[in-house]
Amino acid sequence: MEIKTEINYGALKKLVQAMSKQYQVKVGLLANKGGSDSVSDDMDIAGLGALHEFGADIKITKKMAAFLHFKAEDLGLPPSNGKGDGYIHIPARSWLEMPLKKRNDLKRKIIKKFGESKESVENYIVETGDLMSLAIIIGASAVEQIQEAFQSEGFGEWKANSLFTIADKGSANPLVDTGKLRGAITYEVNENG
Repeated sequence: MEIKTEINYGALKKLVQAMSKQYQVKVGLLANKGGSDSVSDDMDIAGLGALHEFGADIKITKKMAAFLHFKAEDLGLPPSNGKGDGYIHIPARSWLEMPLKKRNDLKRKIIKKFGESKESVENYIVETGDLMSLAIIIGASAVEQIQEAFQSEGFGEWKANSLFTIADKGSANPLVDTGKLRGAITYEVNENG
């Protein structure tokens, strides 16, 4: 699955457009860099990422219901009364689109890697013609921004874990458990053409 996001870089927009004619920056869970690794018998990391990015309602089977009942008992939580709708709701916690679209810090990160102003980026590109460095910095800065979302619980915007999830994994931090999802987030730069 590929998710496309447009980022408004303001003054850097023309440079980014010029760069995008020569280079393509991919950010996220890339198949050739761990995104297709398995996290369970029936899900890979990209599937787990999509589940959290968009949320899901998962139908509870009889086997799952029995497991959840006994697991709740083991964790000291009250067992389900059996009057639910037969689904587990996993809320959307955007770890990809939201950090890249909503946070203006990404533009500042990119500029800072070239110097202290947008003019330093423009001067570097005009003087050297090195659009590949800009593409690499955009990719690395985007990954850094996504990692900050994980550290800050989606900049404080992710819905809290349920009591069951907190008791089960021993942590209240949403999307942080084994580290597989977070560790698989990367970028790559490819030449167009």
